[in-house]
Amino acid sequence: MAPDEGDLVLFAQIAGQAIDYDVYTLNLITGTRQDIAARRYTALEYTQQC
Repeated sequence: MAPDEGDLVLFAQIAGQAIDYDVYTLNLITGTRQDIAARRYTALEYTQQC
């Protein structure tokens, strides 16, 4: 699910199974609308869900 909570919105969602094909991994990059619009990519947050 897209983590559109509070000020954070989903910027990118990347699915991958590079190490173990039985484990489904989802990589999420989130940030504020202002940071995304201003291209402040260093302010974005990265999380990984398995």
